[in-house]
Amino acid sequence: MKSIHHHKHFIESGFISRKTHTALNAPTTRLHQSLVEEKASVISDADNIYMRKAIEAASNGLGNTFPNPAVGCVLVSGDDEIIGVGFHPKAGYPHAEVFALFEACGYVDSGVDAAKSVVKFTKNSINERDEVMETVDDLLETYSSENGAQTLFENRLAEKDVTAYVTLEPCCHFGKTPPCAYTFVQAGVKRVVVGFRDPNPKVDGGGFKVLEDNGIPVDLMIANERKARSKAEAKNAQDCANIVSSFVKRIAPRTESEGADILDYDSYMNGAKRSILRSVAGRRKNDNSMVEFAWPSSGAFVDAKDANVDLEEAVANMSIDHSWMEAVDNALWSHELILLRLTNAVQKKKGAKILGERIAKELNAHVAQVVGHTALLYRPARPPVLSLEPVEEDVET
Repeated sequence: MKSIHHHKHFIESGFISRKTHTALNAPTTRLHQSLVEEKASVISDADNIYMRKAIEAASNGLGNTFPNPAVGCVLVSGDDEIIGVGFHPKAGYPHAEVFALFEACGYVDSGVDAAKSVVKFTKNSINERDEVMETVDDLLETYSSENGAQTLFENRLAEKDVTAYVTLEPCCHFGKTPPCAYTFVQAGVKRVVVGFRDPNPKVDGGGFKVLEDNGIPVDLMIANERKARSKAEAKNAQDCANIVSSFVKRIAPRTESEGADILDYDSYMNGAKRSILRSVAGRRKNDNSMVEFAWPSSGAFVDAKDANVDLEEAVANMSIDHSWMEAVDNALWSHELILLRLTNAVQKKKGAKILGERIAKELNAHVAQVVGHTALLYRPARPPVLSLEPVEEDVET
């Protein structure tokens, strides 16, 4: 309900126009996206330098943001002073743009250090928040509240002629917090340079449209060296794409040639296809090429021996390490078929099955087999590599 209320408030307050609101709820923004991409490159040497710094910032979040992408942002004033740098540290916390704004508006000394405090707190299971982490939590609470973006950022950068450099197109959809594209408008950012368009159907050019509808020009870097203004621009654009490669594979709609039909596992999978996957797994185990992931020993654990524990509910609510999930996700893209060892998570075999299915659902994968405390996960690459069609043998007559 909060996000719906936020959305209504932004329209009524004039923060976004009803025209923009209508466009964002349309089935696609691809026409606008194509117009942005077709503009001749105006990327300068300075733009490339600042985008490189945004890429460096994004690297701080790699491996910790699942299911979100790693993103970096740099804010530069009209007199070429970097006034804010940030990266997205973890799902559920502010995006890179917001951490950069926290610094630019004086709420934290360093947007990068503030984001790093989130990584440290969540990655190492630290129980006590340090002062920086407490500040981040307080800012997040304000930002997530009604009028939060206005309260924190309204016109704070309007007089500084700020250009924002973001490795990925700013989001435009409403969730736990206001979208970054709207927040840039609210803060008074004057120009946005983007390294890579977000293929997420919830965005897909919508961030560009929100910004340009509110008078903020957007320049998208070009990865094609023949169309880019410089090799530096092409490299930056490609590096921005590489940072989110696994996210893009997971979120972008598939075509038929990319295995779209396979993802309808309930219809596509049958005993014969699962048998083929088990045979592939057997061959890989025999030649030691089977990729396996054990549940982290420091990860969450369900005490299935406790009679008071509802196993399904406990497994459904247990926390899953984001770094581990990101590693599993990457391995599936590379190998299509992997084995999960879940003994460290739950000792009952039924619990391992429930957990395997939960992990598969989050990764849009399929549980091909559960044996003991192991789950065999399958997800087709883009395009699929493994053939699940039975091979017909020639019969001599």
